[in-house]
Amino acid sequence: WLKPSRPEAQAVLGARCKCYTIKLPHKKMRCLLASPVLAATAAFLHGCSMGGVFRELEREPSGTSEGGSRNFDKRAQAGVFSLNARKWGGGLRLAIAVSPVASNGQALAAQDLVLDTGSSTLAFCDTEIAPQLGDSARLNYMSCNLYNPGGATTGYWGRFYQGAVDLEGGVEIKDAVFSVMDAEESMPCKDGFQGIFGIAFKQLDMAYPYEDLGPTMGKSACPQEPVADIVQPLMKALKSSAGAQRLGIHWSGRVGDGEGALYMEEAATSNPHYRRGSVVGVAALGEIGWYDITIQKMEIASAQRSWVASDFGCSPTSSDKACIMDTGTPGITVPKDVLALITRLAEQGQPLGSLSVQLQGAAGGAPVTLELDLATLVDNQWIQASAGEGVILGLPLWAAYYTVFDIAASTVTFVSRAADG
Repeated sequence: WLKPSRPEAQAVLGARCKCYTIKLPHKKMRCLLASPVLAATAAFLHGCSMGGVFRELEREPSGTSEGGSRNFDKRAQAGVFSLNARKWGGGLRLAIAVSPVASNGQALAAQDLVLDTGSSTLAFCDTEIAPQLGDSARLNYMSCNLYNPGGATTGYWGRFYQGAVDLEGGVEIKDAVFSVMDAEESMPCKDGFQGIFGIAFKQLDMAYPYEDLGPTMGKSACPQEPVADIVQPLMKALKSSAGAQRLGIHWSGRVGDGEGALYMEEAATSNPHYRRGSVVGVAALGEIGWYDITIQKMEIASAQRSWVASDFGCSPTSSDKACIMDTGTPGITVPKDVLALITRLAEQGQPLGSLSVQLQGAAGGAPVTLELDLATLVDNQWIQASAGEGVILGLPLWAAYYTVFDIAASTVTFVSRAADG
């Protein structure tokens, strides 16, 4: 969506701006800039321009809270949100309760949305929400997302709105930009779920000029030319906060209400799940859309034997090699050769042992090694093959580790849950 208009910019960017399409199981296809350096150089040469949607989607917030974020209501001091663990789409997901605020200032009925670190979309399924938001909240732009490339059509389109949303736990995020689905296919709109609450970075949520795409979704339903990317409400509020830019995610590994929790700001490192003595390490965290990490190697240890896989070449801009942390994926996805070895060991009745994943440390620090029990992954059907050489550390990761994402520092801290039993 960067459009070179000068010869100098065209020389930098080539005949057209380079994009990569990310294709992951059950996740969206997205176009990302090939290089931030190219983008910055082109902008300096005045050869690339973004649509004017930023001015409309980034209105001045309507109020300032006391001693904190200008986007958070003053009730946000606790920074703790309860999460429910439920089944949907063949696996477990975490749900957070979110209420859009109507034009009369009243919070509407809470909607249980999938908490998803693999997307940046806040979208409600219930079409009856839209008319209650009022004309002043309507934007002339829309959200349109397609997921599950190569599989059954999964996605939605819907108009963007701007207004307040309430999160269960007593927090109001002002001037949030979110969408209400006009049409959807296979989205989390049943089995107790009523939408998606993406908390990843802006490159995964695009804005398009509004147009009526009809009542159904197809593989080519979405427009091809986005005019801007959108910072999802939680990230926007967090980045404008006077507090620490941290997010902590906990899951007990069990199904049920209150089995998970989302912690914000100082609460991310001041709760029962954050124990300094159980910190495994601090890994480098990328921000190109997803919460991406660099995997240096994997090791399978079984009885007195071990196998090592390396040379993953993790890249968030590669369709086959993206390595990410994603609460919205119900399993750990590994390259096919790795899964084949695990399957063979299980079929032979050998002790499965553990799967170790070594991540690049933050700021040149020591690597971080995560250890997952293979028997638990296999017995719960929590492990599957990826489409390429990439890896998704999905929701089962949180059954073994509490995580703290530090957005400002670009790090993720892993805390072992072994002491939790």
